[in-house]
Amino acid sequence: MSLFEFLVTLYSIVTGLGLTLLIRSLGQMLETRRKTRLYWVHTCWLAIMLVSYVIVWFQLWSYRNVPSWTLLEGLLLLSVPIALYLVSHLAVPELEDGAEHDMRSYYYDHHRLLQGLLALAVVLSTLAAGLILDRWTPGESWLLVRLVALAVLLPGIVSRRPQVHAAQVVVLMILLSFAVAELRRPITE
Repeated sequence: MSLFEFLVTLYSIVTGLGLTLLIRSLGQMLETRRKTRLYWVHTCWLAIMLVSYVIVWFQLWSYRNVPSWTLLEGLLLLSVPIALYLVSHLAVPELEDGAEHDMRSYYYDHHRLLQGLLALAVVLSTLAAGLILDRWTPGESWLLVRLVALAVLLPGIVSRRPQVHAAQVVVLMILLSFAVAELRRPITE
């Protein structure tokens, strides 16, 4: 087993746990649909989270040729799915209690932490790419997309205004469509 395969295994476990948690939450929302009032901004965030997991999973492939790893580099790379896991945990409340749930209210109670952790994941993945892969060239599309994502996340961390959050998810959905388009390119050795 190569060192990369070793890291991918641990990364896969954390990513799988986060995805499982998010998908479980979506299933709970379906089960309690009569007692759960949805909010379109919150629903968009759930979609953003699902796509974010796929994006970070595929970005992991770019690390396959790194010849050696330090413990700090491994922890830095692993911190990205850990931050996403924490966002998955916050994304939906426990819905098994039989009570009514308002996703709008829940979202605004947790938006700062949710978006702060997403911003942290973006910063950590940017640092990992820069430090481990030595990719700091200004103008590279991956760096530009991450900087735009951070710029879009920051207003949502500080503002509670619904108009800000609505604009945010629209811009992030467009940004994610560009990221997914990049992932449409074939992965090669």
